[in-house]
Amino acid sequence: MSRSSVVVVRVVIALAFLAVVLLEVVAVPATAASAAETYPEFAYLRVPGIVGSIALLACVQVVLLCVWRLVDLVAAGRIFDERAFVWVDVIIAALWIATGLVIVGAILLNVTGGTAPGLFYPIIIGVVFGTGAALVVGIMRRLLRQATDLRGELDEVV
Repeated sequence: MSRSSVVVVRVVIALAFLAVVLLEVVAVPATAASAAETYPEFAYLRVPGIVGSIALLACVQVVLLCVWRLVDLVAAGRIFDERAFVWVDVIIAALWIATGLVIVGAILLNVTGGTAPGLFYPIIIGVVFGTGAALVVGIMRRLLRQATDLRGELDEVV
């Protein structure tokens, strides 16, 4: 990976991380306050909604940090190292946790009667996306394992 590519990827990751922080600090509390004013019968869901949303965004931040570390390993030519698997495993765990948070949020909204007919689709999309992303990263992890094993065998031959 060229040095310029590494710099561009790091800038994109840093901007995405900053955007997520802004969402956590500004957008989520403001949206929750607005929703509590608009729908006072669901105002008691304000704090759980903020906590759940920030937890979901924290999962995104964890994935971004892990991708940053994986880019570091690629730049250093050490992606076929055992340390890479730790970062990939953390990504997979964060994706499953985020999917679980979406499911818990959907159940909470359904139990409290706070679901609107149009809210069903974003919930389904979130669960399908989270599950699909976790499964794809799991497959990529297996490919990384095979490549690491082959690299080890090649190093022994050479």
